[in-house]
Amino acid sequence: MNKPVRKHEEYDVTSLRYSGKKSSVHRDYLAHCFRWGWASRAIHTKGFRRIIEPGCGYDSPLYGYLNSTRGYSFRPELYLGVDLGPITAIKGMRASIDPLTRCTQLRENFNFVERWEELFDEFGATFELGVSFEVIEHMTEDRGDEYLQATREMLIPGGSLFLSTPVFNGHAAANHIREYTIPELQEKLERNGFNVDKRIGTFASYHDAKRGIKATYQPDAAAAIQGLYDELRGFYGDDVLAAFLSPVLPDYSRNNVWICHKT
Repeated sequence: MNKPVRKHEEYDVTSLRYSGKKSSVHRDYLAHCFRWGWASRAIHTKGFRRIIEPGCGYDSPLYGYLNSTRGYSFRPELYLGVDLGPITAIKGMRASIDPLTRCTQLRENFNFVERWEELFDEFGATFELGVSFEVIEHMTEDRGDEYLQATREMLIPGGSLFLSTPVFNGHAAANHIREYTIPELQEKLERNGFNVDKRIGTFASYHDAKRGIKATYQPDAAAAIQGLYDELRGFYGDDVLAAFLSPVLPDYSRNNVWICHKT
């Protein structure tokens, strides 16, 4: 998982893969699975009809989540997945069987930052939601600005953006060109035309979560939550437990989901 395929001067094209770990499932991947599930539910419950995902990935996991039934009758009007590399979902599209494929457009080997205007000419600013999961850390700071601006241009007035990325803690991953602290990314999003509505933690180490519980809750509540957390730790491994409390402890999480809207 997360092994770089090739390195560009301004982009890294690592893609989170379903089969990336042969002997174990890392906490990052588990947390991302939970995040894809959250996003697909939000798309259904909020009724987002037109979705663009620049940087959807080799396996296009969100596409897979949206295409599963999961008890939802709502289907988007259009899902547009774009990636700098190949997208395997293209090879598995079966419009007669998979409901989502009938409203799906995919653009593989497509540089969204440099060619977004081609998509604008085709689709216009008609997307209600942009999804950017684990993308912006894989490009330079300048390209990140252009990426956000291009995504913004594709959205309707007030359109939403779901963005996830690691929180820089002094040690960036080897395949990440530019990680951001929370204040840095807040400023970057606002400078590029987005208002941040909420942050959700994606995964946090046991000790970071422990610090977060103590800092966030009153002593009696913190003691009860910590007790339950430790009891769960008696069964779940730390890779699983990392995702349990992180959504309510974004300031203590190694990765955040940013919920934004176009200003």
